[in-house]
Amino acid sequence: VTKSCLTLCDIMGCSPSDSSVHGIPRPDCLSLTLRTEQNDFIPLLSTVTGARVMVHERDEPAFMDDAGFNLRPGVETSISMSKEALDRLGGDYGDCTKNGSEVPVENLYNTKYTQQVCIHSCFQESMIKECGCAYIFYPRPEGVEFCDYKKHNSWGYCYYKLQDAFSSDRLGCFTKCRKPCSVTIYKLSASYSQWPSVTSQDWVFQMLSRQNNYTIKNKRDGVAKLNIFFKELNYKSNSESPSVTMVTLLSNLGSQWSLWFGSSVLSVVEMAEFIFDLLVITFLMLLRRFRSRYWSPGRGGRGTQEVASTPATSLPSSSSPPPAYSTLGPHPAPSGLAEASASAHAPGEP
Repeated sequence: VTKSCLTLCDIMGCSPSDSSVHGIPRPDCLSLTLRTEQNDFIPLLSTVTGARVMVHERDEPAFMDDAGFNLRPGVETSISMSKEALDRLGGDYGDCTKNGSEVPVENLYNTKYTQQVCIHSCFQESMIKECGCAYIFYPRPEGVEFCDYKKHNSWGYCYYKLQDAFSSDRLGCFTKCRKPCSVTIYKLSASYSQWPSVTSQDWVFQMLSRQNNYTIKNKRDGVAKLNIFFKELNYKSNSESPSVTMVTLLSNLGSQWSLWFGSSVLSVVEMAEFIFDLLVITFLMLLRRFRSRYWSPGRGGRGTQEVASTPATSLPSSSSPPPAYSTLGPHPAPSGLAEASASAHAPGEP
């Protein structure tokens, strides 16, 4: 069982400059007639009949298992497309990467970075590390062989065990692989109708057999028709931008201030000046009070209280009294002392 993918223009051999494809006079329409080849299906492995189609960019690989839609045989399917481009903000605004250089996974597809490319590359790296060989449906690095039962007997058990770990994100691939910042999305809408009609089916099958030497045995069950066209010849672009920038923030603050306080820039400056003056005056008053309390010569009222509250026993004492400065000059003696002196010097007198 192998998988292959071809671009629609590669199948039809068309180019963007073609004015019509299969007789349809629309430059933006592609019409395909597909053969389902049910006789080549392997029983039990292929239980669905039809074809699978996926629309993608030219520089992106097609992952048919992850995206796309099925075509039913015997039915004409018309798909209308509308293109949308999305540009995300990275860095501080979102977790995305521009080219995948910041992602710790090697791009094995050598194409444009997408999240699916990163996830499949991450699984292939885990497959090589755990099982010793590369999965055949994914690209392989140089020097690594694809898994083969002749060389790797137990690679099938290893693969299913690794697939279970991958589905539960134990490998960390969904965490490592970040979304790209630039993404192109195609939105599809389908309509169906029976093809070919009853009156034209014989002619249609006869023309198909002549063009491609193809013999249709089951007729309707072997062919399907697909028409793909753009719904509008324009595309929609969505770009992310910061909701609040520095300019917007300052503008909103000024608007709210003016709304609730009725002030302007001049009043704000005056208010700031008033607050500054108030702080300076408060600081000077506190400093003056502190100096008058702790740094004055008499230490203010606190020193007086300390002297008054000191007990007498703690005061310094002197062994000799202070000199009597009044005895240094002539001083008349008291009368009582003179009489006592006279009586003391004449005891023998009558």
